[in-house]
Amino acid sequence: MITGAASTAASLKALPSRAINELRRDRRAIEKALAAAMGSNGTRIDSAARHGLLDGGKRVRPLLTCAVLRAFGKNPREYVDLVVAVEMAHAGSLLHDDVIDESKTRRGHVTAHVEFDVPTAVLAGDRLVMLGVEHLARGGPSEMLVRFCAAVKDLCIGESLERERRFDSTVDLEQVREVNRLKTAALFGYAAEAGAILADAPPRLRRAARDYGLAVGEAFQTTDDHLDFCGDPGAMGKSIGQDLVAGVVTVPLAIAMERSPDLRDDVLRVWSTERDDDLSARLAKLREGMTQVGALSATLRLAAEDAARAEGAVRKLPTSPWRNRLADLARSVVEREH
Repeated sequence: MITGAASTAASLKALPSRAINELRRDRRAIEKALAAAMGSNGTRIDSAARHGLLDGGKRVRPLLTCAVLRAFGKNPREYVDLVVAVEMAHAGSLLHDDVIDESKTRRGHVTAHVEFDVPTAVLAGDRLVMLGVEHLARGGPSEMLVRFCAAVKDLCIGESLERERRFDSTVDLEQVREVNRLKTAALFGYAAEAGAILADAPPRLRRAARDYGLAVGEAFQTTDDHLDFCGDPGAMGKSIGQDLVAGVVTVPLAIAMERSPDLRDDVLRVWSTERDDDLSARLAKLREGMTQVGALSATLRLAAEDAARAEGAVRKLPTSPWRNRLADLARSVVEREH
């Protein structure tokens, strides 16, 4: 598994080396701020929170805030204690998500609810979200806290809708996209807008930054949905088809079932499988069917359309090298391999 700064650089390969080096320095500042925020309290909940917050991750969301700050000519490291709030919310949501999905691994490590227990993991997730709120309340602009809370609310709604629609083969593409906009893109939108707020940008540029982040978030999640069927398990730190096995209808699956309703039977067979050897065979058969109807390639085209929408939004920001790099970042989200 690739972790740390190397993972960040790999996922941002479209950027010039100088930009990657600057983001690496931002990343080091982010990691230091996150470690300091957790302190040295030795409670069980703190241990579970550290497990979720400090055990890997690309830090894409806070790095997005850093990139937007740079596009407005600001030094992100002057704001790092506020920048990291989005990662706290993201990490907290993953602790909750793993409990909901009964996931056994995350980023190649045992999940917190397995390492500790379910109540501890849930409370640790709450703790991380509120830690983000506390950081913003102590030193951030009020609008930043308002937007943060709105994004977390959307995230919760998205997770709830996804939960309600599990193991439902009638879920269509627009319903999947709605969940993705809420559960994933909302935090990306906040992360980008946070950079504009910290830079004291006017409202129209804050909206442009938010629109950019939302589109990047959709591209990111759509690509994630593709990787659930086509990614490298070692690089991703989770099994292929994990979302499907958990009953989640993702973008490629929705496209496949719309193009070929007969594939719904293959999906239902996967959901009803109890033996691992049967599961592998049925997953392979389903993926073959998805490939034949062009669902996997269509998913990548949809992600590319999201990235193009992000590029359109970012062109509204002031002209600068980092505006161009934000456009590169949108493209690199689609090109990543994990």
